[in-house]
Amino acid sequence: MPPTTGEIERDLIFDVGASNGDDSAYYLHKGFRVVAVEASPLMHITLRERFRGEIEDGRLILVPAAIASEEGEAPFWICDDEPGRSSFDRAIASYHGSRHHSVIVPTCSFSSLLERFGTPFYCKIDIEGCDRLCIEQMSRLARPSYLSLELPTIGSAPAEAETAWIMDRLEDLGYDRFKIISQVTYRQAAALLAATKMRMPQRLSLRITLLEQAVRKYRRDEHWVFGDESSGPFGEETRGKWLSPQKARSLIAIIRRNRDLSDWYDVHAAAGAA
Repeated sequence: MPPTTGEIERDLIFDVGASNGDDSAYYLHKGFRVVAVEASPLMHITLRERFRGEIEDGRLILVPAAIASEEGEAPFWICDDEPGRSSFDRAIASYHGSRHHSVIVPTCSFSSLLERFGTPFYCKIDIEGCDRLCIEQMSRLARPSYLSLELPTIGSAPAEAETAWIMDRLEDLGYDRFKIISQVTYRQAAALLAATKMRMPQRLSLRITLLEQAVRKYRRDEHWVFGDESSGPFGEETRGKWLSPQKARSLIAIIRRNRDLSDWYDVHAAAGAA
């Protein structure tokens, strides 16, 4: 069951799906404490080495587990060709014929993280098709001020239905401002450009995406340079205007009709007034 209450720990961020730690490093650079959750045993080695000092002084806590509905163990699919696609969902780990294999990993519930560490100011969720496991275990009284998760594109569940469920759930939790952030440019998706690309041949659409990346990508936060596997800025520092739930859904619908898979998007949500 979701915790019924939780005062916001304003110096705390959850990095759920920490991967190689690029996002955790950025959050630490910004002065936050970080709880980094990662399922892949291979990534655990990287994270322990990269953040040895931060782990020792308590600024980063590594949780070597996969998010699930309850504590225990479960089979997890490692994508050998693209480790970032490792998932509980075999369809994601094997996407485009990628080599993959199964391992048994420990699991924990998102609600147990809230109970153990408190409610974070911001939560980044990127666990390849299983993001709903986090938000379904939140409550209005125990949810971050800001969160982001990946806009579903592939996997066992139909992406359109999964996206609708996610948006409904976020509104139920009290999130009322949204941004749809391109992971190519780290800027809010432009509806007109997305609609234009939708009518182009896929090859031309890809070229436009690459041009956007070269010209418009938000690469720095002062002295910090975002790595290739970073999720970019968060909270009020994200680029673009906050959208109402209705406008965010409309923008997502336009993106959905564009079959170009050269770009992918994160949904950023904020609760309460800016």
